[in-house]
Amino acid sequence: MEGFEEIKTMYVDALQEHGDSPASLLTPKGRNHLRFRAIRELLNRNGLKILDYGCGLGYLYDYLSESNFPFDYTGIDMIPQFIEVCKIKYPKARFEVIDPTRPVGGEYDIVFASGVFNLMSHNSEIISKEYALERIEYLFSLTNDILVCDFLSSLVDFKQPKAQHFSPSEILEFCSNKLSRRFHLRHDLLPYEMTLIVWKNDEIYRPDNIYSADK
Repeated sequence: MEGFEEIKTMYVDALQEHGDSPASLLTPKGRNHLRFRAIRELLNRNGLKILDYGCGLGYLYDYLSESNFPFDYTGIDMIPQFIEVCKIKYPKARFEVIDPTRPVGGEYDIVFASGVFNLMSHNSEIISKEYALERIEYLFSLTNDILVCDFLSSLVDFKQPKAQHFSPSEILEFCSNKLSRRFHLRHDLLPYEMTLIVWKNDEIYRPDNIYSADK
């Protein structure tokens, strides 16, 4: 698994140094509550089945627990040490270790992937981005309703080594060609990141020419 072992080592070393902290997710400034604003408006019904792909230390579960809606949560990550921490902190939630190259399975209302594709998974930038987009396309197949995924933006003045940045045009083209034409690309939550929200149902109700979901 080219690149993944190096990524695992980076996270494990950070966890050993910083413990249960955003710094262990390689985001020392935290700000998860700002990223999670993208999902807040989607929590509009009880019993939503939510997959947190790349759950890290379970901070999304914390955020969801503050909402007024009951939800069904599954958190998965390729770092066993993260999953161990999550199981201790949140014994009522489901957490599993996954292989990032294999199927996940299951059906969900919302699939959320935060920071999952911020590091290059392969030495080749082209292959690394191809993997990321193919994996996102697979995650989209798991949701019955909505996929939420954030990326490092190319609209920056500095890039860390091994960081993977996408341009808004890359994401827009990929989404419209491979996923759905009903989407929202947000570049307003954090200045160097962008969040894609894409809906599974993009059926058009005619002759009104509106999305059937809004009928």
